[in-house]
Parts: sequence; structure tokens; C-alpha cells
Amino acid sequence: MGSRLKECREYLGLSQQLVSERTGIPRTAMSDIERGQRKVDSFELGKLAFIYRKPLEYFLDEDPDADPDEHAVRFLAHAAAGMSEDDRRKLVEYAKLLEVAARVERRTRR
Repeated sequence: MGSRLKECREYLGLSQQLVSERTGIPRTAMSDIERGQRKVDSFELGKLAFIYRKPLEYFLDEDPDADPDEHAVRFLAHAAAGMSEDDRRKLVEYAKLLEVAARVERRTRR
């Protein structure tokens, strides 16, 4: 992921300092992220994707042509890793609610 972030930043002609100022991510952290020495959290990745004009999936997957459902699963896993245990529990509860709602909708369409 770090190499893709660096590639996008350089392609756009942006310095680490400028990206740091626009995102609030310290410049030294930007350097560490690009070298793979520091993980980027989902909030930071969202800011970087916005600045670099790329979808989050571009940075999360090795294969940009991968199944969109797999993109979503990877994004959720990445986002959940940075959440508190309580927030992860709420996320699972919400996913279960969506699953039930989808089943109900499919049944009503028949």
C-alpha cells in the first residue's frame, strides 16, 4: 500500500510536506507509511484517497480488477481493525440487520 500511496503522490507532483499539511498526518508519518514502516488507519487512508483522487479500493487491493464485493470485505476488515471492540460489535450488529433486511426484501419481491 505504501508504494501505491507514494506513486500517486509523486504522479500528482505533491510533496510529503504538502500532503501532511492537507491531511494532518505528520510528514514523518507519511514517510514511514510510504516505506511500509507504519500502518495507515482507515481515516487517514480516506483523506489520502481523496487528495490522490483514487477510490479506497485502489490502495487496499493488489488487483484493481478484483470483485467489488471483495473490495468491500477488505475495506471493512481494514476499517474494523482500527475500531474499538464496542464499535466492531456495533458493526457486526448492523451487518446482521442489513442481512435480515435483504432477505425480507427478496421475499417480498417474489
